[in-house]
Amino acid sequence: MAGKLKVAAVGCGGIGHLHQLGYLQHPGAELVAVCDIDTAKAKTRAEELGVANWYPSIKEMLAHEECDLVDVVTADYLHFEPVMECLEAGKHVISEKPLSLYINEAEQMVAKAEEKGVYLAIDYNRRFAPGYVQARKWFDAGEIGQTYYLDMKLSQGGPASTWKGEYYLLYELQTHAIDLLRWFGGEIVAVCAQMAKPREHEAREGEEACYTSMAISFRYETKVVATLMASWDSDFIHPIEHLEICGSDGEIVVDNVLTRATLMKRNSQVVEEYRPSIFRDEQLAFNGTFALRMAALVDDLLADQPPAPTGRDGLQALRITEAIVESWKEKREVTVKID
Repeated sequence: MAGKLKVAAVGCGGIGHLHQLGYLQHPGAELVAVCDIDTAKAKTRAEELGVANWYPSIKEMLAHEECDLVDVVTADYLHFEPVMECLEAGKHVISEKPLSLYINEAEQMVAKAEEKGVYLAIDYNRRFAPGYVQARKWFDAGEIGQTYYLDMKLSQGGPASTWKGEYYLLYELQTHAIDLLRWFGGEIVAVCAQMAKPREHEAREGEEACYTSMAISFRYETKVVATLMASWDSDFIHPIEHLEICGSDGEIVVDNVLTRATLMKRNSQVVEEYRPSIFRDEQLAFNGTFALRMAALVDDLLADQPPAPTGRDGLQALRITEAIVESWKEKREVTVKID
């Protein structure tokens, strides 16, 4: 692609703001317009970021703007229509996670992108956190040999209830963990789950109590297994995230997304450790991972390369999520559909 990548943004909330700042920081991108059904939000965001144009509807925006990519950060249950409208118009699209709360919608989005010959990407920004980037370098270099197992915890504060359903923890937060377990481990073929509602008594009136702690096991196409401790029952003060990948030649451990990544070789008392620089703000704050993700997306599109992670990654994470729910309901291992 010649010249700068022209980006239009749909959704002027807090996460949308982080996406938009990422494009403004990239020398190869130009944020040409913002859009929100709340016209006051759209106008304010355009003025705040110095963007020339703002619109109250996608239809109006696409009619007046030449853009290559549309960034969709609406509420998670409202991704489908804006994504489909932009794909139908022949635009590349990135959607905030989850791709959808419904498999049939996710399948339609992936199919539409393929039909139109454009790219559909998803914002799994943890893949671009420096600790995970370093872990992936070690992993791809074969530092730990054949993978034996993966063990992950993703736990932070969250609601005891919601109107979005009792399994919302899986869709809203744990889709990140599922993506990382696929990214390092490969295709997941079966799952088994245990769930609990320890804060059911805190449920707000008119809302459904959530399963806020889950223990999930995964089986892969290969002879690899994984576990995930998923929870909304801790808080944001203490470390919330840990991934361990054990292999024939050693282990890789990533702590708390940004804190550190460690390589431990088998039969060696010497470890290699990555820690972010105190002089690099984007390496020390979680919000900085959004700019890193947008930078990778822009680079991929300018190079005419498929921008990973893709919409199909989002679809597969959703299929795994649905299998986890089915496993808990039916009290058995459930297989996962793979295209």
